[in-house]
Amino acid sequence: MNAFTLDMSGPFQPGTGADDLGGPNVGGHQPPHWYEQYGMDFGAAEGTLVRAAFDAHVTRYNPHDPSADTPKVYGAQLFMRAPNDMMGGYCTHITDVPAGLTVGSSVARGDPLGSVCRGGPTTTHLHWALVEIIGGALDGQYQGVDLHEFFLGITGTDTVASVTFPQDGSAPMPGGGAGRPRAFQLAGVRGIQEALTELGYDPGSIDGIDGPRTRAAVSAFQRDQGLAEDGQWGDHTHAAMVAALRAKGFLVDGD
Repeated sequence: MNAFTLDMSGPFQPGTGADDLGGPNVGGHQPPHWYEQYGMDFGAAEGTLVRAAFDAHVTRYNPHDPSADTPKVYGAQLFMRAPNDMMGGYCTHITDVPAGLTVGSSVARGDPLGSVCRGGPTTTHLHWALVEIIGGALDGQYQGVDLHEFFLGITGTDTVASVTFPQDGSAPMPGGGAGRPRAFQLAGVRGIQEALTELGYDPGSIDGIDGPRTRAAVSAFQRDQGLAEDGQWGDHTHAAMVAALRAKGFLVDGD
């Protein structure tokens, strides 16, 4: 099966950042359903515009029925797939879905999908998730995608990132494919772990957790760069990592 590349952007408008309320496998984001296990909760004010993160067509739509809202299940639900049916997305806790948007509708990246709505006692937020469909939609294997840290880093900016979906079970790669070098997002622990691994260090599992192995890998990087070895991610370590990645031809953060 051939890898493919898709241009993607954050779900909010430039200037509207997201508060991190939890990503895949955190809190209530658990199996068996990919759209729950790989959920990303992006905190935002009620009424915040939600946009399509990629070109897609709607495959399932449950309109918002306020009378049916519960503390956990509320707002409209949208499932969509990329034009080639090899990846898809889901979003909920939204309302004001544009008239005419329904199953079979096509949306372009950046098109409005609705706005964040309030439900129950929780902080207002968008719940959304991504999935790679290995082999295509008909008989394919649905594999949840963890791009939580990456999208936190670009949401609220005008960044459009090329994301490569390998179709072989390995994790999608932001910035890869289509002749473009890989881009690393150093705003979160997961991105730092990925960068350390790329440079030959061993932070352990790429899990977004700042554990002992990750701190040891940061210390090893600091030692090789002639920096103070404290295992902490400060400004000097960040600058050294950016320089090291760019020296190898990679993009970093907002490049």
